[in-house]
Amino acid sequence: MNGPNVLDEVAAERTRQDAQWGGAGHDDAQPTDTFVQLITDYAGWARVKAREGSSVEARHRLIQVAALAVAAVESLDRRSGAGPLAVPPAAAPVGAPAREDGLNWE
Repeated sequence: MNGPNVLDEVAAERTRQDAQWGGAGHDDAQPTDTFVQLITDYAGWARVKAREGSSVEARHRLIQVAALAVAAVESLDRRSGAGPLAVPPAAAPVGAPAREDGLNWE
């Protein structure tokens, strides 16, 4: 792979966002629904840019979406005071076979 890894790009975007907005102190003052709205808005712009044929701009917006999601999760973890919250198991792909233990994927 040539060039930066996509996760490195997300980390660089987080650094840029922290420099612009003030980091954890700013993030922790925002309710989770503010992050969700920002993520939705930036994802919408990615969609518009993709429809316009601007894959570079769509990709840039998606990197911003990923960085905002990271900021939201980090903020939730800090506010919980207990480190990372319990993470539910990933959902099974559509058409996945039933689990042997009888539990649902959902």
